[in-house]
Amino acid sequence: MRKEQIKRYIKKVGREAARMGISLCVAAFFISIHVQATNGNIITTGFNSLYDVVASIVSNIGQLFLLWGVFEMAASMNTQDGMAQSSAFKRVGGGLIACIAPQIIPLINTGAN
Repeated sequence: MRKEQIKRYIKKVGREAARMGISLCVAAFFISIHVQATNGNIITTGFNSLYDVVASIVSNIGQLFLLWGVFEMAASMNTQDGMAQSSAFKRVGGGLIACIAPQIIPLINTGAN
């Protein structure tokens, strides 16, 4: 009897702790802190460095897809399977777009301004 009461108490305390944790997380999302930036260069420098990191990751993944597509295209040229050739050409095209995208996006942004 005593063990069952302890188990129920532990369950109840666990549920209450989970509710408190979830409430704390929800409250943290709704609390807003107003900050006035005096120097905009700090903010743009941070975003530019983040953009450079993301652009290099996308470009590297694009190079991997491009290489994979070239090897797959060479292998599919030896067969008569049209679907393999089609997917190889799609992979090469996607790899090219991913490789070139980080260089194209700044051109689009300067054209929009």
